[in-house]
Amino acid sequence: MTLLLLACVVNSQDSAAPAPAEEDGLHGRISSAGGRDVVYLWGTREEIGYAEGALYCDKVAPLFKDYLLEHLVAQYSDYTYDVARAFVLAVTKFDDRDLAEMTAFYQGAVDNCTAEQLTVESDFLEPEADGARVLELEDLMFANAVADFGCSSFTVWGDASATGDTLHGRNFDWAIDPQGTFVQNHVLKVIDSTEEGARWVSLSVPALSGCITCVTEEGVGLTMHNVGGLPPTSDVDISPRMFAARAALTATYGADDLVGAAEAELEARRQLTGNNLHMSFPMERGDGIGGVVFEYDGASDAPDGQVTVRYPGDDPDESRPDAIVAANHYIKRAPPDTEGNSWERLWSLRNDIDAAAAVGGVTAADARPMLQAVENGYSGITAHSIVIDTANRTLEVFVAPDAVTAAVETEGYTVDLDELFSELP
Repeated sequence: MTLLLLACVVNSQDSAAPAPAEEDGLHGRISSAGGRDVVYLWGTREEIGYAEGALYCDKVAPLFKDYLLEHLVAQYSDYTYDVARAFVLAVTKFDDRDLAEMTAFYQGAVDNCTAEQLTVESDFLEPEADGARVLELEDLMFANAVADFGCSSFTVWGDASATGDTLHGRNFDWAIDPQGTFVQNHVLKVIDSTEEGARWVSLSVPALSGCITCVTEEGVGLTMHNVGGLPPTSDVDISPRMFAARAALTATYGADDLVGAAEAELEARRQLTGNNLHMSFPMERGDGIGGVVFEYDGASDAPDGQVTVRYPGDDPDESRPDAIVAANHYIKRAPPDTEGNSWERLWSLRNDIDAAAAVGGVTAADARPMLQAVENGYSGITAHSIVIDTANRTLEVFVAPDAVTAAVETEGYTVDLDELFSELP
């Protein structure tokens, strides 16, 4: 695995310092749903970042040690940690607002966490650390700059949907660490960002500030998938893909042209490798369709620039006007790879959509068995799965309980989006 395929997650440990309370002026608080944390964050980018750092003292150091340092860098790269971090940050360009939120997260941790909580002990640290050191802001930046997602997703609407409105299902496949730290610490982040002018939910882990699997208050969903991609025009000033996805998602908030608003944000953020960003939206917002896939990389000299928008019907193997699917290969931007696991996963989804459409359309209850039938895109597990039901304004969430049990094999929980957002100040 190269540095392009690194990823970061977090773990948990006992907190030695109590989390600051909302009444202390913190722009965040923690609730729960389905046995998992729901963290509410609001305000400016700095206020959101500071609150999250302050609330999750018990998960800051394990983000670095248990997964990023001792699993991915130590076992799946040819570099020492200090070299890996230096290489990634040298080619990465953070948007000022993204950097401000990460900096505030780190400051929130420094101000509210104990020295013990921020100290990492490991034989895999850089030699000069002599086996132990306190976390640095650059560690958090490195964590947000590397990510890899081998996933599958579908969106149906119209005749392919039982309600006629949009239904978006997604498996997030992960090259999971042996400890299962990522899945153990999944949270729902409910965010009201005043600077971005958007409110959305992110299914993620503390300290990852971008978008992996997200849905806005307006019902626009965005799910990320890894692709090999076209060769980048330049390998400098690379935008972290999770932040690029976040920018695309928040740009849709209140926009008349959802696709155009998201595409413009992606064109401005160069990638080193490829992505399929699968965006869904309610029918009334989509001008007759319920979803598209942004086939996206850093090849700005390609005919479409960095982004090729794949619309329903652009897939030569799926002519349905009421469905679109995505996995880990391009279909429109480059000749599709018609062999292998990614192709097989698309066929599984296509066939299930056709079968359901013949008997009234895909229901929310159909989504789980459809996702169960799709093979994993990695040797790890499906870390989480979701179903966005725009007709009923719900988000169904499945999270793997450990490193060996796929998310869709567990019982999920459903949250009402209107109720969720009503809990924000």
